[in-house]
Amino acid sequence: MKISRADVFWNYGATFMRVASALVVLPLILKMLPKEEVGLWTVMIGLNSMIYLLDFGFFQTFSRAVTYVYSGAKELKREGFSPIEGEVELSYSLLKGVLLSMKRYYSAASSILLLLLFTGGVFYIDRLLEGYSGDRERALIAWFWYGVLLCYQFFTYYYDAALTGRGMIKRSRQIIVLSQTIHIVVSSILLIAGMGIISLVIGQSLATLLNRFLASRAFYDAKTRERLKNAESHDWRVILKTLFHTASQNGLASLSWIFTNRVLAILGALYIPLSFIAPYGISKQITDITITLSLVWFSTYYPKLTGEQIRERVGEVKRIFIKAQLIALSIFISSALFVITLGDSLLTFIGSNVPLLSRGLLLLLFVASLLEAITQLSTSYLMSRNQVPHYKAQSITAIASLLLLLFALNVSDEGVLMLILIPMLVQIAYQHWRWTSRVIKELKIVPRDYLNGIKSIYKSIPVFKDDSNNNKQNKHCK
Repeated sequence: MKISRADVFWNYGATFMRVASALVVLPLILKMLPKEEVGLWTVMIGLNSMIYLLDFGFFQTFSRAVTYVYSGAKELKREGFSPIEGEVELSYSLLKGVLLSMKRYYSAASSILLLLLFTGGVFYIDRLLEGYSGDRERALIAWFWYGVLLCYQFFTYYYDAALTGRGMIKRSRQIIVLSQTIHIVVSSILLIAGMGIISLVIGQSLATLLNRFLASRAFYDAKTRERLKNAESHDWRVILKTLFHTASQNGLASLSWIFTNRVLAILGALYIPLSFIAPYGISKQITDITITLSLVWFSTYYPKLTGEQIRERVGEVKRIFIKAQLIALSIFISSALFVITLGDSLLTFIGSNVPLLSRGLLLLLFVASLLEAITQLSTSYLMSRNQVPHYKAQSITAIASLLLLLFALNVSDEGVLMLILIPMLVQIAYQHWRWTSRVIKELKIVPRDYLNGIKSIYKSIPVFKDDSNNNKQNKHCK
């Protein structure tokens, strides 16, 4: 699987458009919407976490399965993989079975999401809007419209997994650039026209519809459609059962990240006034954007790293991982310093109704996010081998974070501080050091490797050797 500089360029372009969405739309949100609507929109964005809860780890598992198929795999295993040597023909029968299993799973899961929206979602929004001083009817319309949109996004979620797994980074990011442009333009115009929070829902709806249409056209090109049509599909039920082993473990691991980074904020909104949640929500969005920016290079090359794993090219895997760490660290620190130094001034300049968190809380939030980014790199490497050794520990982390936060919110008036501090400390206790140290040990990374990594970034020269004698070291992949 070949990943070019054009793929990296378009991945950064797509990420820039997400950032542009914040740079263009967010200032309008802060200026045109009252604090309560900003707080409500922050909670609605948190609803995206429901997608990841119901996905239960299948997105990454499906995407990895597609990568294995396009790398030449003829079968899928519950754990690990069968190494591939040389060039082999793509199995369209296996690909067709994988795609069918993806469609069946996301169809069922989106139906569950829709049911949750019109049952538990009704009680939640009623509680959330107690004492709401704004337009209650408009808030309800925005809430349920956005919920239905999330159901549709999840129903078509497999398009993203298929494109990423196939290594079509450039095309998928071009689609994101176009759809995000639509989102920015439409939402901005409607916000200026005074349509309030509904503006954001309309813009996101049009962008999503365009994204899914173009993604489907991109993946199912003429050759793929013809070969899939003539192929006899592997039993999708068997494939789904096979993938469920790793997906379920991945799902449990994902719950930890979701609870400590998304759901806890929704829970906190029940204890902390929306006017106080708003600065936290805006600051959290900015740190999340910073994480995304720092991991763009790694996400671009992740399909290649997965393909190199199945071909047992340890040297190339090591090179990609180290370079990803260095790039992520440099981008994150630079972005954090910029926001901490100039963030408040920029918000004041645009006339924002909502400030960032205080400098001390903002710095703490960036530290917590940096630790998340580093850990995410390491766990992603582990999952590229179709193994999820960290799922038990992350499940325990999620439970501990939830219980401790509930206790803290009931006994402390420092609600926002607790939202940041407790999840970070719970993860530092194990998660944030265990998996990175394991990867360093398995790849036998030494300080000199990081020096070579820096040279490879600035001089663009190959400095890691793919020693065939060392390729046998990772027999644990088998």
